[in-house]
Amino acid sequence: MGIGSQGQRDRLAILIDADNIRPDFVPLIIREASAIGTIIIKRVYGNFGCPAMTAWQPLVHKHAVSPVHVAPAARSKNASDLKLAVDAMDILHRGRVDGFCIASSDSDFTSLASRIREDGLSVYGFGEKKASEAYVNSCNDFFYCDLLLKEDAKADSSSSKPKPPLQEILAAIDETSREGGWAHLSAVRNVLNKRIQGFHPRNYGFKALLPFMEDIPSLECKSNGGGAYVKRK
Repeated sequence: MGIGSQGQRDRLAILIDADNIRPDFVPLIIREASAIGTIIIKRVYGNFGCPAMTAWQPLVHKHAVSPVHVAPAARSKNASDLKLAVDAMDILHRGRVDGFCIASSDSDFTSLASRIREDGLSVYGFGEKKASEAYVNSCNDFFYCDLLLKEDAKADSSSSKPKPPLQEILAAIDETSREGGWAHLSAVRNVLNKRIQGFHPRNYGFKALLPFMEDIPSLECKSNGGGAYVKRK
């Protein structure tokens, strides 16, 4: 997961829909994407001539995100969406990346995510709990930025970490396990995200899911070119 067959980290493109994502999500999105792979493209789409985009200016410079100005065409609210989708397909067909991070809660991106995955690339969604189930399921993994920000705030105010939800983890492994009892870690994460609101390894002192699972004595983990896997011992 995030590691290519030659041991290299996946190359990722972050495409942000500024009409549908809060500016304060940007550091979180970059942090989580950096844990998945190597970010080589960072773009944010919106009408930068609009006063509402003022809050984006310092973030664009601080995080080296390329602003893509989209003038509203005939008052179409979908102008930014269309430009983002066109750029995504252009990047896809040029073979520049191994995966996409689409930052938006807009269900209009469901078809785009599905189309990208048809070509064998990964799609990581970033948005809020209001995102539709179809859109969330069209991604390999979906990060609820609003919940993660709340978790970060709680973690900052308390040094104590809760115990891992072992029964839920075991149930998720059983539900997604295949040959030999191995379950793909991304599939386990998807189940846990649905069963435990705001689930993230960071709540338990880990930056990523694999080391979190490796720390649980009753589990066995492995990783290879096809990703990371976990099973009961």
